[in-house]
Amino acid sequence: RQRQMCIRDSPSTVLMEPAGAVLLGTAIKVLLWPAYHSTDMEVHRNWLAITYSLPLREWYVDATSPWTLDYPPFFAYLSWLLAQPAAWIDARIVDVQRGLNYNAWPCVAYMRATVLCTEGVLVYALYLLSQCAMGDATQNLLLLSILLHPGLLMVDHIHFQYNGFLFGVLFLSLWAARTHRPLLCAVLFASLLQFKHIFMYVAPAYFVYLLRAYMLPVMPTSASAMSAALDRTIKLGSATLVPFVLSILPFVLDAMSDVSYESNVLYAMYSRLFPFHRGLTHAYWAPNVWALYAAADRMLLRLQHKTLASTSRGMVGDTVMGALPNVPPSTCFALALTFALVYVVPLWRTPSYTRLVLCVTLCAMSSFGIGWHVHEKAILLAALPLALVAHRRYADWRTLQILSAVSIVSLFPLLYTHQETLIKLTYSLIWYVVVHRTVSRRVLRPMPSNASIFLHALETTYLYGLGIMAVCTNVVWPLLMHLTPTASRIPFAHMEFLPLMLTSVYCAIGFVHCWLRLSVSYLLDSPTI
Repeated sequence: RQRQMCIRDSPSTVLMEPAGAVLLGTAIKVLLWPAYHSTDMEVHRNWLAITYSLPLREWYVDATSPWTLDYPPFFAYLSWLLAQPAAWIDARIVDVQRGLNYNAWPCVAYMRATVLCTEGVLVYALYLLSQCAMGDATQNLLLLSILLHPGLLMVDHIHFQYNGFLFGVLFLSLWAARTHRPLLCAVLFASLLQFKHIFMYVAPAYFVYLLRAYMLPVMPTSASAMSAALDRTIKLGSATLVPFVLSILPFVLDAMSDVSYESNVLYAMYSRLFPFHRGLTHAYWAPNVWALYAAADRMLLRLQHKTLASTSRGMVGDTVMGALPNVPPSTCFALALTFALVYVVPLWRTPSYTRLVLCVTLCAMSSFGIGWHVHEKAILLAALPLALVAHRRYADWRTLQILSAVSIVSLFPLLYTHQETLIKLTYSLIWYVVVHRTVSRRVLRPMPSNASIFLHALETTYLYGLGIMAVCTNVVWPLLMHLTPTASRIPFAHMEFLPLMLTSVYCAIGFVHCWLRLSVSYLLDSPTI
């Protein structure tokens, strides 16, 4: 009882009171509006201009700007919706020609505001999930930690994207599954695929869950049971297909009014959504298996006294290996699908909300770990859903501890300007300490074995090393490069890519460990339902 009172009255718990924490987080996000923003803001501003100024048949064809529309139709409709107030605030925002590279303060403030407003979908989804928690303070704390996650702060509210909105739709679909609304779950997830197609990597989990929990809860053995199963099949199929039809039909109808667009509007959409001409790795090596693979290739080249142009220059193009075999997109797809098929087996046997969330997490981890042209920001798809169920078992909570740290540190290079260094380091440290110290007091660790004690010590050592590496690459290295007149005499000073490669490789080790850890836990153990 004394321990429970101590937990309830601790400063960290008081700090994480929902209303106060949400208001504090919102204030921080607004104060960050003048901060650095990437070209992603110009990308989305251009999408507002395209959808506002051009007919539908030209949305996926226009190439006035290099930042062409490459998200599915529902997100294009969202851009059109957000463009309507923008035209009233500043007409240049939605001008395809005059708006190129426009970054005046009214434009920046409006674009920042759209991210904050659309994040309301995530707030609502987390609120609904908290209502299902039935007063579970630990789960509510983890739900709140998702909203205040440093990764979302860095990627959405500084670097600039709309992940908060997208995760809101994802969590709404999981809420529908938890409250036994399978048709609503299907509609929401199918709609999510029409907002951003990267979520198709977790589609196998939803497909098997809906198939087993709703369409075929038991195998039909009579005529009436078969009729009922057929009825459920029609309903589920309709719930899944309607969002796809609603997303594409307007483009088809609009293209029919111009003969020159009838044949290429859907092909142009497909080419934009699936650019397989891009390389194995993205701007910098996302911390996955291919980061370790590319690092090994570079080390082998060094041993052979050969050189090869760096693949970490932020450009889109083919990634060429010098010593190891090149990896084609088909290999990445086959590997990701194989892992997904393994993960859905326990979900098929026992369809439940907990298994669905874990299966979604593992499918996301496999797509991030071995996918083609993985963006470093996609690690959030693996890190955030796990927080919904991590409080139920210590093994899952320990995985979330490590995965959270890895996901946050791996995103630091996105904010490379010195003005944001103190912000990202301080905010991330406060979030991690408050959330993880508080939850660790509530999730009990089982009696450890000698092997688990050794593993726990190795993981703790890795986490300390991760912190040291983050400080060295974000503080020490820049100071040495800018404040030391004889920086050229420092070993490896000529390797400008070294901090980036070190971050990717070290975080990749942690991510792969979390992936294997959760896979073993999920496949061998029975989660508490």
